[in-house]
Amino acid sequence: MQKSAGPSSLACLEIHFPGLDQLSEVYADLERQIAEFKRRAGIECLRKCTLCCTTAKFVEASILEMLPLSLHFWEEGRGEELLEKLEGIHPEAPCILLNPDPPGELSGGCSHYRFRPLVCRLFGFSATVDKNSNPSVVICKPLNRMDRGIADRINERIRQGLPVPLMADFSRRVALLHPHFGQEKYPVNFALREALEIAGRRIHFLKSTRRET
Repeated sequence: MQKSAGPSSLACLEIHFPGLDQLSEVYADLERQIAEFKRRAGIECLRKCTLCCTTAKFVEASILEMLPLSLHFWEEGRGEELLEKLEGIHPEAPCILLNPDPPGELSGGCSHYRFRPLVCRLFGFSATVDKNSNPSVVICKPLNRMDRGIADRINERIRQGLPVPLMADFSRRVALLHPHFGQEKYPVNFALREALEIAGRRIHFLKSTRRET
């Protein structure tokens, strides 16, 4: 892999992967639905809680979901640095983006929050569907410990008509955006490493092509 030459050398390259524009649209739709659900359900993540980020075993993403962040790292000139950090990392190691001690003004510990994958957006504010097609919201353990009845109350409101984003629906929408990169899910660190390598190869190819013309 060639080392990144920094932001200025990539600005003129037309780096495009099918599905990325549509991925942003899906995320925007999800953010609107989650904001409305949180407002009406009266729930929010606990400040500085990073429990759901501490093991990549339960944080999985597709390569497509990690491509925006990968392109960002290459544009910053940090692609090679991140690949070295991810080399040989344990599949269940904490997400490499996790900052376990975020600064005081930040409520969470993701160092690149706007690039987070789908599961990180869905968790805590979306529902699974049981065999009878009844949605049931997934509440995190810290909130359940603080309020033992919170899940039952919110699920009752859902049964009464409170709209809630469905995990399966958004997972399907994202998976269909790319026939290869959107289909399979991997531990988040592995997905990021694969996306970095794919983006790096595309950048190297485009730069080589420009030199030859």
